Formats: sequence, C-alpha cells, structure tokens
Amino acid sequence: MLALAPVLGLAVAGCAPGGEPGAPSRPPAATTSDETSSESVTPSITRDLPPEQRRPLTAIPTNELCGLVSPDELARLAFPVEPGTAREVGFDPPARGCSYQARTGDQSVLVAAQPEGYAELGTTPVNLGSAQGEQTLHANDCTVFAALPGATLQVVVGAGEADAEQCDTAQAVAQYVLGALAR
Repeated sequence: MLALAPVLGLAVAGCAPGGEPGAPSRPPAATTSDETSSESVTPSITRDLPPEQRRPLTAIPTNELCGLVSPDELARLAFPVEPGTAREVGFDPPARGCSYQARTGDQSVLVAAQPEGYAELGTTPVNLGSAQGEQTLHANDCTVFAALPGATLQVVVGAGEADAEQCDTAQAVAQYVLGALAR
C-alpha cells in the first residue's frame, strides 16, 4: 500500500486549486540535487520491441499494467518481488498502476500510468537510454517519470531510506518498460 502513496499523491496534485484542471503542480522535493544525470543506467536486461509491436501506455488497461514487467524481470532489474497487484486510485482520470512488494525487506516497485504532463514533477533530468526523463528523490522513494504521447510513465522504487541506489533501480526499470511502449 505504501507503494501507491506516490500515485495517490500525484493524482491529487492535479486537483490543486489555482491550476488548470488535470495539470500537475510541482511540489517541493524532499531532497534535491544540483547534478543532472547525463549518463544512463545500464539495465541488467533490456527489451526493445519493434515499433509495430509497441503499445501506447494510454491503451493498456489497468489489469494489464502488471504485464509490462514480470516479477522475474524485476528480480533481475531490481530485487526479488511478489507478483504485482494492479490498482486504480483517485479519479478523473484515475492513476493506474501495478505495485510489487519485495519478498523480503521494506522495498517496493510501482509501475504506473499518469496523465500527460506529470513528467514535469521530476526535479532532475535523467537519460533513460533512448528517452529522456525526470526523477525525484524523496526520503523513502525515488520516482522516475518519462513523458509519452498522452500519458506519463511513472516508476517508483520505495525503501525505508532511499538513495541513489533506488534511483538507479527506478531508471533501469523505466528503461526496460519503455522498450514495450509506443513513443
């Protein structure tokens, strides 16, 4: 449930008064960095489907989001996890995601679809291989956003105390998932 907290928070952020409906607001980050990541993380496994086999993130139903990355793939990219749980939180449009809890420890991974424009919530540019993204490091998670047509891919790696390791993991997972999405 902790893994969905960033999704719920971001879903609610679009409803803040004074902004355009559905437009994200940029909350202050718990931790910031003056460094920009010019090098991309090299995932331990990669996927790059031909363009005709890639699906738009907006066309993937909530119950199929867990199919973007399997527990076995996450074990190679991040750490061993339990099977994913697909969820929708919020409203109009709901934030859709798949959360994976670590088999041991307090870590988690969330792969989510946010509305278009949410990539702006990141505070540090990151290179995601063939795409650019943004990331934000908080006390207990690192979130990577990648702008896609009509949507934003969000990958959150949570831990008791997050650091650069969680950001590297989130970048690796995001790169892997992007290999299956239309851009």
